[in-house]
Amino acid sequence: MQNVELDAEFRSSNGKGFARRLRMAGQIPAVLYSRGKATSISLNLALVQKAFHSHAGSHAIFRLKVTGASDGKGSVMALIRDVQRDPLTGRIMHLDFFELSEKDLVRNKVPVEIVGETPIGVKLGGVLEHHVREVTVECLPATMPDHLKADASNLGMNESFHVKDLPVMPGLRVLDSPDAVLVHILPPRTETPAGPVEGAAVEPAKK
Repeated sequence: MQNVELDAEFRSSNGKGFARRLRMAGQIPAVLYSRGKATSISLNLALVQKAFHSHAGSHAIFRLKVTGASDGKGSVMALIRDVQRDPLTGRIMHLDFFELSEKDLVRNKVPVEIVGETPIGVKLGGVLEHHVREVTVECLPATMPDHLKADASNLGMNESFHVKDLPVMPGLRVLDSPDAVLVHILPPRTETPAGPVEGAAVEPAKK
């Protein structure tokens, strides 16, 4: 997974009033947690939203370039652990980051991308139904993938692609149940012709 770079600025002030002024200026208040320590920072809202719309979205590994910190924290790798949004507008209001170590295993959710040709069952009139769109994996930060690929080309009618069918990647462990269904091919719906309702009154034919 390629790190998503974001500029962040250390902030010494806190409180609802200060956070409100930050948001009015197009910034987002955030906290970077690092092994028992919490650092208050702020980020540009537009750049965060752009990063969220990337392939990995909010599950990406971020490279935060923190300026203004007295401890000289500089550039750190981090994952987003919590996103607070406005319940009415959906706008991002606050972020919690967790600093990563390059040597420690991390757990993260990764999207599953359906690839390959149109499944055989779909060609026969079936419908591809998504059950799980992302899985939880564990690996080193440097080997964290942007997504996992599921080739459903050979799925026939009433067949499924399971977690255990995902390609094996060195150093990566999928934590979801191996039998969890990612996609399934449903048979085509058959519509029964509408007939007379049993017990309904029949209007006599006019002479």
